[in-house]
Amino acid sequence: MDIRIVNTCNNKCLYCLEQSYRNEKEFIDLSNIINKLDNKNDKIITFYWWNPLLHPDLINIIEYSKNNGYLSIWLLTNTFWISNYFINKLILAWLTSIWIYFNCFDSKKHNLIVNWWIWLKELINNIKIIKSTWINCKIIIHINKQNINLIWRDIYILNKNFWVKEFEFINYFPFDIPYDLNRSNLEYDEKKNRKNIDYIFKIINKYKLKCKFIKFPKSFFWDFMNYYDFANWIERQIWEEDIVRLSSSKKPFCLLEKRCKNCFIKDKCEILWILKD
Repeated sequence: MDIRIVNTCNNKCLYCLEQSYRNEKEFIDLSNIINKLDNKNDKIITFYWWNPLLHPDLINIIEYSKNNGYLSIWLLTNTFWISNYFINKLILAWLTSIWIYFNCFDSKKHNLIVNWWIWLKELINNIKIIKSTWINCKIIIHINKQNINLIWRDIYILNKNFWVKEFEFINYFPFDIPYDLNRSNLEYDEKKNRKNIDYIFKIINKYKLKCKFIKFPKSFFWDFMNYYDFANWIERQIWEEDIVRLSSSKKPFCLLEKRCKNCFIKDKCEILWILKD
């Protein structure tokens, strides 16, 4: 089960799809969060969007989750607010896993993507703090034009120097604002970057890393189709995140915009089948 507990973040990343929530109340009320925790039978809980570390009642929320029978408690974060003191409080509260948003080891590109908020040095130091504990750690990387050339190298560094074994990759998706507004910074060409994309898979295979690829078309995988999991990590995202955006227009949005090139559902697209017929 995933629960949103904040509508605020210290970053303003180019690829963030949640800009509209900034107009809402910063923190979800503790009573509302507890009500959701009381009415689910899941044993795994994830606190997400945008940076749940900022919630003033986070420790109480984690402790309540543990006492309410949740065996695995996760949160997604850019690590802002992490310190040795705070990580120990999270451990005592029984946080079991952290998913970390990471962009690249190039400071200029990193700063461009996050709009100069959390600095790369701070992020790296926070990853070190987290990795010094027993908390499970997964790295989430949004692939875009700024980082695609050297993602394979960054994966290698994260694995060798920071002992990261689990990754999740999320693709650029041109149907969404602000993706469209930041097209020049985000959109990449698969053919031109084929060599670098293949390096990603080779590093993953060589070091036996656990990985998921979300919102990628078949063409991205090429000779590595064993990583293409439409039912679990592509189709699921449509129903959980994108179905509202795709259905909000009176006409099919992709027909209006003609944006098939990077679409992660183009291999299963009913509209394309109709056009072909």
